[in-house]
Amino acid sequence: MDNLAKGQFFGVSRDELSINGLTLVQSAYHNLQGCPWHYHENAYFAFTTSGTLLETYKQKEIALSAGSLTYHHSQEPHYNSRYSSFVSALHVDIDDSWFNRLDIPKSRPEGLLELGSPDLKILFARLLAETRQNGTEKKLSAESLVVMAFSQLSRSREYTDRKPAWQSRIQEMLYAHYDENLSLTHLAAQLQLHPVYLCQQFPKLFQCTLGEYVRKIKIEKATQHMMAKEPVSLTELAYACGFSDQSHFTRVFRQQTGLTPMNFRRLIR
Repeated sequence: MDNLAKGQFFGVSRDELSINGLTLVQSAYHNLQGCPWHYHENAYFAFTTSGTLLETYKQKEIALSAGSLTYHHSQEPHYNSRYSSFVSALHVDIDDSWFNRLDIPKSRPEGLLELGSPDLKILFARLLAETRQNGTEKKLSAESLVVMAFSQLSRSREYTDRKPAWQSRIQEMLYAHYDENLSLTHLAAQLQLHPVYLCQQFPKLFQCTLGEYVRKIKIEKATQHMMAKEPVSLTELAYACGFSDQSHFTRVFRQQTGLTPMNFRRLIR
């Protein structure tokens, strides 16, 4: 079984950025049939930026597409297959020295995590855009975003075994209907919860209100559209992601990412 060393990934690696124990690598896969069983020496995040593939582990399979985000503890055996004709990903390889320097426990999180939080996905979209920036502050900004990712993971109850049964269900509902006129009473009824209880408990689980969470999903969807380089205008994109107009879309996008949609699209292209 192959052991991939620090910063090493299959495919064609480009735009490598090294930051005090972090190695950010943008990898491209052209007409690749698959990767053999292997593991990585270091823990890493993988943010799929275009295309589709299947990642197989001993106990599960994960279908990945543009916008998918995973965290891999070191030395987790896996292989990849079913690549579309072109796949790309941003990898963040994390050396033990980085965990030690910032006093972040390496064992948390453990194993393989498929990260569904829109906060985390928006954060990695920001990281992707940051790697395309120029300027001496780029490394500082990129490392800060990775620290923020671990901070979000540490306080999120989405990735623990102690979450209530309805938590996954409401996530599914919000992702399925984010572009519709959602009703609090309808959501609560579907979950068989009292609306007041739902509003009280939701921020404890997701660190934001229901409305804020839906807004983040819309921005996550917008970044996925732009990473896929779909040839649509910003007005069309705003409507496709559930916004009433482009100005509202631009305002919310900038609040969530720190960039306007036009600047984000320019950077990732």
